[in-house]
Amino acid sequence: MQTPIAPPQAPPKPAPITSMAPASRGSRLLAAIVDMAAFLCVYAAFLLNSMTLFMVGICALIAIQIYFLSSRGQTIGKMVMNIKIVKLNTDRNGGFGTNVLVRGIANGILSMIPLYSLVDVLFIFREDRRCIHDMIAGTRVVEA
Repeated sequence: MQTPIAPPQAPPKPAPITSMAPASRGSRLLAAIVDMAAFLCVYAAFLLNSMTLFMVGICALIAIQIYFLSSRGQTIGKMVMNIKIVKLNTDRNGGFGTNVLVRGIANGILSMIPLYSLVDVLFIFREDRRCIHDMIAGTRVVEA
């Protein structure tokens, strides 16, 4: 008598690594405020009628933020608050593609949809504290 052959099965997906505690809602808010304050400091140059200084400052701030997001998973505000962005399933830095392109640029494009930004921010009140942009990028923000 022959035994039936079982169909091949896909390997199980790795369970997410949860050793890192999610960042608090307050620390994420304060990190965003620090990032906005950095922008406002540069914007002050525009108010002082120095367009050249403003443009140089904005380019430098953007370059610094991209560098830190790519290499550390942090913005200036996240460094101040000691939190960082990590991939959901590995708890590792997502790098330029995930942290800058998906979380930043793709989310920026979606922000053109009316009320999207409000809904995105309100998702922070979910149990896992992940906003829509976190879900799109497959990331979470944790304590560093």
